[in-house]
Amino acid sequence: MGKHLKFAGKCVVFVCILCICVAALYRIILPKSFSDGRWPTTATYVGFYEMEENTIDVLFLGSSCAVSAFIPQELYNNYGITSYNLGCTQQNMVSSYFWLREAFAYQHPKAVVLDCFYLFLYDAQDPLNISESATRGALNYMRWSSVKREAIKTICELDNKQSELSYYFHNIRYHTRWTALAEKDFSFSDMSRHYELKGYAPIAEHCGYNHAPFEEGDADDEADIIPLMEEYLNKIAELCKQEGAELILAAVPNAEENIERYNVIHKYADRHNLLFLDFNEKELHEKIDFQFKVDHADRHHSNLWGAQKVTNYIGEVLKEQYDVEGRVDEQWENTKDYYEQAKKDCELAHIENIDEYLTQLHDDRYSIFISAKGLYASYLKDSTAQKIKELGLMDLKGEKHYCYYAVISDGKIEEQIAYEPISHSGSIRNNLLTYDITGAGSIIIDDEEQSQDGGGLNFVVYNNDTRKIIDSVCFSTDEEENGALRQK
Repeated sequence: MGKHLKFAGKCVVFVCILCICVAALYRIILPKSFSDGRWPTTATYVGFYEMEENTIDVLFLGSSCAVSAFIPQELYNNYGITSYNLGCTQQNMVSSYFWLREAFAYQHPKAVVLDCFYLFLYDAQDPLNISESATRGALNYMRWSSVKREAIKTICELDNKQSELSYYFHNIRYHTRWTALAEKDFSFSDMSRHYELKGYAPIAEHCGYNHAPFEEGDADDEADIIPLMEEYLNKIAELCKQEGAELILAAVPNAEENIERYNVIHKYADRHNLLFLDFNEKELHEKIDFQFKVDHADRHHSNLWGAQKVTNYIGEVLKEQYDVEGRVDEQWENTKDYYEQAKKDCELAHIENIDEYLTQLHDDRYSIFISAKGLYASYLKDSTAQKIKELGLMDLKGEKHYCYYAVISDGKIEEQIAYEPISHSGSIRNNLLTYDITGAGSIIIDDEEQSQDGGGLNFVVYNNDTRKIIDSVCFSTDEEENGALRQK
């Protein structure tokens, strides 16, 4: 009897160890989106479950258009309204519906703001109107529950190319990822902690071109809503009604929006007694002073400054029309500094004055790479040379014909100046990130050229915390006007 019990005990231990190993392998193989990329979907959903229950008063749902347009911290800072952005890349109405159901299991928001972009045709080849990878990306980090199981069943019924089994056993779908695993696949707990922005993804770029808004009444035509998307929009509206949450429909600034889409959503909103905010309609567009050229990052996504305008208008609406009151909550109080840092990172990429730029580089979060090219000291001003020295670097004033590079990271400096061509290879972040730098304009990070390689002083700034490059610029200190060049 004792031998049998001992054998059974060993079997139990073996099975437990096997389950732990399989779970770990599944986590490693799943695709991940953290703050090192544009869309931090993984951290967004992991972070949602870390929020205290019944503390979120407003939920944002929708595609990446929503992720880049609604800023929970901005809403809290200016109105005291607690919110969370549950949007993700290509989130259609089906995914929005199931995430809303999941959210209601943990939170009782007073209002839900829904981005309507995927009501309309996007991918005619896919029955769900979005890519399979986007569908999976929306569900991969939802906790296992009856909601997730129903979502999987529904998705696979709608798209017979997908199998339910592949959602339960990730290796079926992602077995080829073993050849493309990266650092973040093995540092989940470290990378997933960055959900301070609560689902919002700040973008620094300016698109650089104008896009005119339309005017109500420009046309009477209506765009065709995809029947499946309308079905799930109805489900969302009904669910909000059941849960006592106000539903607000929104179309954020987007070059794809038009009067035909506006007309059909406006009629839908009127029929269901819902508010519809279309920031592409001229009156509202101008009311928030939205300037597409500088407030948008590309055709679809608002940048930081555009998102602030959209978010603050939403705050006024929530306060004035829905009586959503502000309050103090440590979960948002504690992330104010992180938001300020995110804004600083975005603003850094638009500084045109080298002295101001150098002042902003005094930040322990940054690794700074500098490579000189050409007669980089020909027009180096005294004030600029002083700012460079304040970073702990040598005095470059008058060094007209020397090759020069510098790397500042983790309180350490690698710096060299010479008559002949020079180069240096090294690593930062405990040898996890490699670089190759020359004294002639080249800055290669993880085997990819990141420098603008222009005449003057080339800078590449890497954020050690978010693990991404936040700026690459060349200041033309070899010319009388020390202009800034950014092309990458």
